[in-house]
Amino acid sequence: MSKWPEVFQTGLKDNKKRKKWIYAGVGLLVILGLISSVAFQAVDVDTYTVQRTDVVSTVWETGKVVSDSTEDIYSEIQGRVKAVYVDTGDSVEKGKLLAVIDVSELDTQIARLEGELKSVEGQEQTALSQVDINQIKQQELAVEQARVALGLAKANYERIKELYAQGAATRVELDRSEADLATRQKAVSQAEAALASLKKQNKSSQLQYEGQRESLQAELRHLQGQKAKSRVTADRDGIVFTRKVKEGDIVSPGSLLFTVGSREKTKIEVYVNNKDMMRVNTGDEVKVIFRVPGEDVEVKGVIDRIAPAAEEIISSLGIPEDKIKVTVNLKEKPAGIKVIPGATVDVVVTTQKAPDVPAVPKEALFSDKGEDYVWVNRQGKAAIVKVQTGVEGDDLVEIKSGLKEGDRVLLNPHLPELKEGIRIK
Repeated sequence: MSKWPEVFQTGLKDNKKRKKWIYAGVGLLVILGLISSVAFQAVDVDTYTVQRTDVVSTVWETGKVVSDSTEDIYSEIQGRVKAVYVDTGDSVEKGKLLAVIDVSELDTQIARLEGELKSVEGQEQTALSQVDINQIKQQELAVEQARVALGLAKANYERIKELYAQGAATRVELDRSEADLATRQKAVSQAEAALASLKKQNKSSQLQYEGQRESLQAELRHLQGQKAKSRVTADRDGIVFTRKVKEGDIVSPGSLLFTVGSREKTKIEVYVNNKDMMRVNTGDEVKVIFRVPGEDVEVKGVIDRIAPAAEEIISSLGIPEDKIKVTVNLKEKPAGIKVIPGATVDVVVTTQKAPDVPAVPKEALFSDKGEDYVWVNRQGKAAIVKVQTGVEGDDLVEIKSGLKEGDRVLLNPHLPELKEGIRIK
C-alpha cells in the first residue's frame, strides 16, 4: 500500500504539466490569431490622385465702387449755410447753384473798405490841390524865360569878347557882359530847381495816395471774390453722391459740402495687404463680385493702378495694417444690376499662380523637422514619401519633386493607425 499512492501521485503531477502546456499553446494560438488579424486588416483612407493643374493663391478684400469723375466740393469761406438746393441723388448740370453761404460779415467789411477808399481819394484831391498845377506851369514858363535870357547873354558876351579882341570894346564892357552871363546861368539853375521841387512834391503826394488806394482796392477785390464764393455751384454735369450740409450749419474753409460725379464712369478701389502685393502688377486680372439678394454676380476687372506706398488702415477689429491702395477698372458691366458709387464689392486678387503643375491638396501634407512629406498608396500599402513643394494655393500645393502624375496620396495623414507597410483601402 505504500507504493501505490506514490505512483498515483506521480501520475497526477504529469497530468497537471500537460494541462499547463495545453493552456500555453491555446494562448499562443490566440495571440498569433490576433496578430494575424491586425496584420491583414486594411485601414480605410481617403486618397487623391496626383494630376497636373493650375495652382492659384488668392486674397479676398472688400472694395468700394467710386466714380471715375468724382469731385469733392469744399467751402472756401467761413459762414452759416443760408440755403441748400440739392439732395443726394439729384442730377445737376455744370454751373447749377447747390448752396448759398451767408456772408453778412463780408458785406460789412466790403462797405467799410469802400468808405476808406473814398476817404483816401478825397484826401488825395485835397493834398494835390495844395500844389496847384498852375504853379508848375508858371514855373515851367519862368524856366523857359530864364533860358531865353541866358541865350541872349551868351550871344552878347561872345560879341563883346570879339570886339574887345579887335580893340573896339573896353575891358569894362567885356567884364559887364561876362557878369551878366553868369547871372543868367544862375537864374536858369534856380528856376529849374524850383520847378523840380514843385514836381517832386506833386509826385510824392501822388505815390503816397496811389499806394493807399491800391492796398484798399486789393483787399476789396479779395473780399468781393470771397463773397462770390458764397454761391456754391457744380463744376460738372453729374449726380450728387453725397450732401454733407444742411441749412443752418456753420462751415469753414475746407469743409466738405458735396460730392458730385458720374455714374457712367466707375472704378473699384480696394486696399490689399502689403505682403500680398509682392507679385501683383498693373494689368493683372481680378474678379469683382457684386453681392445682390439671391445671387452673386461676378465680373472681370483689371488692375489699373497700384499706389506707390502703403497706408496704415485700421481693420474692423481695430488692428492697424499696412495696406496698398489698388484701383481696378471693370472689363464688363455686371448683368442686370446698377453699379452705384459707394457700393461695396468683393475683390479677388490672384497673388501667385503656377500653371499646369503636379499638385496635391494641402491636407495631404505633413512636416517633420522642416521637411514636407505625404503618405502614398504603394500597391495597397502605406508608404511615406518626401516631397519638395512650390506655390501654395488656396486649396492645392505645387509638387516640384517626389511625386508623379497618377500617384495616390492619402488625405488624412494623421490617422493614428497609419504605419509604414500597413494595408490601406
